[in-house]
Amino acid sequence: MGGEMQSSAPVQGGELLRLQGEELLRQRLRDYLVGIGQPEPDRNVDELFNLRGGFVSRFDFFAQRIDDAARDAILISGCAVGSEAIVAREYGFRSVAGTEVEPIYIDIARERLRGNAGFRFDLYDGERLPYPDDAFSMVLSGHIIEHTRSPADYLREHFRILRPGGFFFLEFPTRYHWKELHTNLPSVEYLPRGFRAWMLRFLSSRASPLPERMRHGYRVILETGLQPVSTRWVRSCLRSMGDRPPVVVHRYYPAPGVVRMLIRKPPA
Repeated sequence: MGGEMQSSAPVQGGELLRLQGEELLRQRLRDYLVGIGQPEPDRNVDELFNLRGGFVSRFDFFAQRIDDAARDAILISGCAVGSEAIVAREYGFRSVAGTEVEPIYIDIARERLRGNAGFRFDLYDGERLPYPDDAFSMVLSGHIIEHTRSPADYLREHFRILRPGGFFFLEFPTRYHWKELHTNLPSVEYLPRGFRAWMLRFLSSRASPLPERMRHGYRVILETGLQPVSTRWVRSCLRSMGDRPPVVVHRYYPAPGVVRMLIRKPPA
């Protein structure tokens, strides 16, 4: 794809990133999404290649709350096709890494940013990150933790690769909102876990009085293994991380049902 037309993205300080083969990469992603039966593939492609979306508000949120040392090396968990990594460089992060569980996203991100220094993209098996301890000054995780098999293990593994004194930005849909944000259905996430699982099985079954559209939505929650997460649970998990656990330094709700937490790992 080396001979394809390039596009540019502005970066802080006037530097330009050269983005490789945007149109062909967009088409490749669209073909993949159509192949797996993804609804609205064009809208999904536009969202994944968008250099703004919700990314800017995330970086604006913590840009005023971190020191320059935290801008040394950032890991973006769930980097998709690299758009958030591009925004990270625009906000002054010198080294930017991204992980994904889908190989096609990693391939597209690598090709898209080929030839630009300071970026790397790696496949993540959902258990062990391919980095040594204390490798990053900041970790960013936006709407990823609820998709993991074990949210507690996910947090511990990402704090393992975070340096002492580093920051962890965590954004997720809280379980105590009236609407489940992935499906826009009335939520059962607030229920005790055992009862929640039973309720999801019932609501998605043929015995449910709900229309098929709603039954399908609850089936998606059940089959994809979405995990209920809350700020209380996150704080409890942090307290279990040794004698000097990470500390929540800021928390707020940017939209109904969505929480953002900035967490700091204690300095050495």
